[in-house]
Amino acid sequence: MSALRQPDFYPVYSPQAQPEKIGNQRQLVKPQTKPTKVVKPKTFAPPNNLPSNLNTLSLLQKSSFGIAIVSMTASIGLYISTVHIPKVWSQEYQHLENLQRQERQLIAINETLKYQIAQEASQDKLLSVSSPESAVFIPPAKIGVKNQSDISTERAKTVELKLNSFGY
Repeated sequence: MSALRQPDFYPVYSPQAQPEKIGNQRQLVKPQTKPTKVVKPKTFAPPNNLPSNLNTLSLLQKSSFGIAIVSMTASIGLYISTVHIPKVWSQEYQHLENLQRQERQLIAINETLKYQIAQEASQDKLLSVSSPESAVFIPPAKIGVKNQSDISTERAKTVELKLNSFGY
């Protein structure tokens, strides 16, 4: 025996079943257990068994939420249409004004050229009025027709360039 204290394992660990020797075979001794009881869960009330006042308030809340979503969607659509449509309209109107200005300039240039030719013709006595027999007819040149998709892609590129401004 030594003077050191011996460890005491029994309070910490529970005793385990010891095998009994019967002849050459070992068998475990099973501890006695009590029969288990079947525990039935408590039945909960279905969620719709609320008072009619609460059901009405719940239905009112759901419908007001739906109305709020619909009204927000409509207001966003209205805002987009009131901002985007006038912007596109003003761009197209500006394009129309540019075309009208160019047309007026071309008409003015054409009339100026006609006037200058008429002035030169009246000053030059060697010019004579041509007869239909002296006319030379040239067949018209063949011009390739652009597809609608080519025109729409060119127009889309033009619109993209216009919309990429830093003003907004």
